[in-house]
Amino acid sequence: MRNGGKKAENRPFTIILVIILTMLSVYFFAVYIAYPRYMHNRLIRLEYNVYGGLTDELKKSELFKDMESGKSFCFVGDSITKGNEIYGIHWYEPLIPYIRGNISDFSHGGWTVSDLVKRKSRLPSSDIYVVAIGINDVMHPDSVRSAATAEDYVQSIRQLTESIVSVSPNAKIYFIAPWALPGWDEGTIERGRQFRSALKDCCGADKNIYIDPEPAIMSVLNDKGSSVFMKDGCHPNAAAGVGLYSYAVLSADYKRTNCVNFA
Repeated sequence: MRNGGKKAENRPFTIILVIILTMLSVYFFAVYIAYPRYMHNRLIRLEYNVYGGLTDELKKSELFKDMESGKSFCFVGDSITKGNEIYGIHWYEPLIPYIRGNISDFSHGGWTVSDLVKRKSRLPSSDIYVVAIGINDVMHPDSVRSAATAEDYVQSIRQLTESIVSVSPNAKIYFIAPWALPGWDEGTIERGRQFRSALKDCCGADKNIYIDPEPAIMSVLNDKGSSVFMKDGCHPNAAAGVGLYSYAVLSADYKRTNCVNFA
């Protein structure tokens, strides 16, 4: 009888615990699975256009010609490439309809260049790689995962390049300079300049292609306002932001190819 009494006393506690666990499970599913999936399905149906339209000038860029070549593309990077902050919408979303070859994505939110190097064995093979990494290194200088200096950053970039070549010996590599940081403090902005300059020199020495979209991005943001295109201080929104980033990459590559300087 005593044991039966104890079981009866414990029953309300067990019921309450089950209810709490059930509510937590429902909350977790709704917040981390159902809602993100709903938002992705909603956003993926939107039309993603290159800012200002895909002009004849942008079509003359080397990158666009490669997109039309039928060669396979691998986009490598962090949350801006992965689209973590906008439910899986990539910065290159507006370019996808024009890429005639297979597309793979090797990116993850928060990745630094060292994170990529650590996972080099998982790099997919591809004809063309578009690598946009370094903004987390710039923003978080005190993190053990970040490159401490521009020289450290370039050293890791070269390790990443070696890994890409080992997977795809004849690959063509486009390196996109660390993205723009509108509204950040001057120290971080200067660190970004140093990283971009070091990457430019590295690409020149190693015969890889360097694209710096930052001037084009900042020109539009200064003219139209960051709130139109940015979700926060470093992530583009959907769909205007990714349209701007795609435009800036093609525009910078066109100017590189045709030796045109930004005004």
